[in-house]
Amino acid sequence: MARESEGISAGAGERGTWIVVLLSAVWIRWAVGLAGWSGKGISPMYGDLEAQRHWMELTLHVPVHKWYEYDLQYWGLDYPPLTAYVSLVCGWIGSRIPGLSQCFAFVTSRGAENRSLVTYLRATVLFFDALVYIPAVLFFLSRRLHGRGRRTRSIAAMTILLQPSLVLIDHGHFQYNSVMLGFCVGAFSLLYSSLPNPDLPFFSAPVASASDPSTETALAQQTEWQTRTRNLSRRVSYDYVLAAFFFTLALCFKQMALYFAPAVFAIMLGRCAGLARVGFERGLICFTGIGAVTLITTLVLFSPWLYSPSALFQVIHRIFPLARGIFEDKVSNVWCFLSVLPLPQRYKLRNLFEVSSLAKVSLIATLLAILAPCAHLYVAASQTVTIEMFLNEGKGAKAAREKLARQRGEGSVMGRSAGGRSAGRSERRDRTRSILSVPGAPARSEAGASEGGVAPSISGAMSNTGSLFGSSKLTTVGDQEVASNTPSPAASVLPYALLNTSLAFFLLGFQTHEKSILLPLVPLSLLITVKGDEWGGGGGKTDFEWAMLGNNVAVFSMWPLLQRDGLTLQYLVLNFLWNWSAGYNPFLALQSRRKSLVGWTSAMAHAAILALHLVEVLLPALAPGLAAHVYDRYPDIHPVLNVLLCTPLFGLIWVWAVARQVEVGVGCGIDPTAFLRRSSKKRATSHMATNRRQELAKQE
Repeated sequence: MARESEGISAGAGERGTWIVVLLSAVWIRWAVGLAGWSGKGISPMYGDLEAQRHWMELTLHVPVHKWYEYDLQYWGLDYPPLTAYVSLVCGWIGSRIPGLSQCFAFVTSRGAENRSLVTYLRATVLFFDALVYIPAVLFFLSRRLHGRGRRTRSIAAMTILLQPSLVLIDHGHFQYNSVMLGFCVGAFSLLYSSLPNPDLPFFSAPVASASDPSTETALAQQTEWQTRTRNLSRRVSYDYVLAAFFFTLALCFKQMALYFAPAVFAIMLGRCAGLARVGFERGLICFTGIGAVTLITTLVLFSPWLYSPSALFQVIHRIFPLARGIFEDKVSNVWCFLSVLPLPQRYKLRNLFEVSSLAKVSLIATLLAILAPCAHLYVAASQTVTIEMFLNEGKGAKAAREKLARQRGEGSVMGRSAGGRSAGRSERRDRTRSILSVPGAPARSEAGASEGGVAPSISGAMSNTGSLFGSSKLTTVGDQEVASNTPSPAASVLPYALLNTSLAFFLLGFQTHEKSILLPLVPLSLLITVKGDEWGGGGGKTDFEWAMLGNNVAVFSMWPLLQRDGLTLQYLVLNFLWNWSAGYNPFLALQSRRKSLVGWTSAMAHAAILALHLVEVLLPALAPGLAAHVYDRYPDIHPVLNVLLCTPLFGLIWVWAVARQVEVGVGCGIDPTAFLRRSSKKRATSHMATNRRQELAKQE
């Protein structure tokens, strides 16, 4: 009874914790929404709130095939169709609420900003946050932090859900980025797979003796476990197909999700290639499933414009407008950084290159920056399949079945002869199991090396505690779970690869604006656990420091935009609250005896941010004449200084993320040269076959 009461109280305490976390996330979002918004009272174009309201009006009154052609000079629709469908639903509901119908009237409603309309629009953003983004984040944490304590999971959830940049942009400035990001996080969650549990009976149990009457029973039990681990591998492939669906929804809601596309494509292609090496039809089925889901979803969403190539081209042209320029406003990326350097006009980018030439340079630079992280992720996904297949094939059980068949057909003498071979296989199986279950063991197994694959070394014990909402295991039988708490090599490097590709797109990509930094912040924030996290060798501690630094620099990079929107108070309070609740002090590292790169960088970066804020506030107050002279000559001096500070810091974070991805890959036993060795082996085999055919031809 005492244990039952303890379990009930623990469950009630955990539910209470999550209620507090979720209510806090909702309340802070609504509080931020009480402030100003983009373009408030600034006619004739107003801002993003008017753009979203206008799209609701447009989709409600204009035929669907004209959506991307109607009045392009006044907030013409330039997002993919899923955004338009969401606008249609919101406009339809809003037009039927008493007192709001005139706010969605055709043409005459332009510029409407009454309080009831703003409240309704704010509520729609909060609704989609609760419907898509918040569940996706909790689902990801339930898979990544399975087996961790309640404190770790709750702090991580609170820190991610209160990320200042996204809250200020969506609920202050006003946009629906959380819908696209929620679909992306849902896809990432499904791609975050675990390895099979090496403590399963058929991995650890010895092969039954041929003369043992319980052999058939033991084999039946081992076969059951083997079937369940094979089902686990199939379930992972099904998750990849479902991830393709969610990621396609993200792409069809906002085209900025393309920042993640190379990494998502690499991990999916790597799994298909790994399955194809096991059995070509398995890889083909997985590839076909992913491709079919992606194609069908896209065709369904774009179906109203498929009747005419010109109509479809107009949609694509609106979604990807190359004529706008390589960046907008003062954004902290490489191209804007080079443009604001104090150089003579003839050396400015706009005077050296045409827009089309800059687009090509941007494309080449971006592709070069994402090539290595994506190739590394591809290899990790491919070798993950090798590990799964080695475990799922159940080498020991297979040997026992062969032994039993020979015993029945040929007698006990052959059975004893086969037993020696089974014992050898069992010994190799035990060595592999020790690599998978003992921390600090060698990363590579003999069997994995023979197939060009690798087995990951495991940091930490295989805990069987509950996940965020209970068990997140794919398969559970009795007290034994088929999936372990150990993420696969592909899952381990996935967040870093997503960060690398999205940040490379932000720094080097074409048509970038300051809000695009929200995309790299997603994988960066998903790395956050708790301050000083020593789990898995202490890597989480470093990830926490870099993630907090990156988030603070990112929200500062959007300060000019937030200031124009009247969000100064929300910017200051939410930043302070977020850093305080996470326990982050950027200057604490200076008091440590061992000063790290991230510690020094964080301290200097935050000192520079505080200095720029103080100058912006104190200079007009203490020296108004000097301030007027400086601002007359350099009206954009504060945005320019912002770019000059933030861009190098983003570049440093990208360098760290690339190095960290390689480090995590090495820790998981990923062998980047395996693919090259297989290619070299295939070329050598092909060359030998060609020489052999030539020799036979000469002999004839």
